[in-house]
Amino acid sequence: MNTNRSMKVKAKAIFRPQHKGFVNTIYANLYNETKEFVEDQNGAITLLRSYRGPHVSPIKLKPHCFSPLYISHLLQQSISHTQFCQDLGEKIAHNCAYLRGLPLIFEMFVVVELTQEVLITLPSASVAVPSKAASSDVLQRLVEEQKVESVDFKEEKKTCSICMENLNSESST
Repeated sequence: MNTNRSMKVKAKAIFRPQHKGFVNTIYANLYNETKEFVEDQNGAITLLRSYRGPHVSPIKLKPHCFSPLYISHLLQQSISHTQFCQDLGEKIAHNCAYLRGLPLIFEMFVVVELTQEVLITLPSASVAVPSKAASSDVLQRLVEEQKVESVDFKEEKKTCSICMENLNSESST
């Protein structure tokens, strides 16, 4: 089983007037998605299912500095995964770099899409193809456990219930 993780970050900024009491604010929304794939013996890959993870509350940051280290430090107050916070802090700081030189206050809305792709590889020819008929071993075990009655068709004589005629092949002429 192989697992790949990826992070996609989209950011949008809105400028606010300085005289209204606004401060630079970053809102981050996190979305988790897992995609499970299966690879068969021929190498064909099929998507089994895709599902979203549990909802994560939006994160609100009010940074006074836009360095990746400082932003990742702020993120760690809400998220416990250090490496993820460092990676996300770098991406947010990169987006803020375009706005730093401007004398305006901004609100930045960041959407973070975390995708985990899981690839399950089926074992090669060692997988038995299921049969619709029960094997002789299974039938023998059921007979021994008396779950199925053993019927010997050669010794059984059948009689028609309507005309009381013997239905065996020997007597039909």
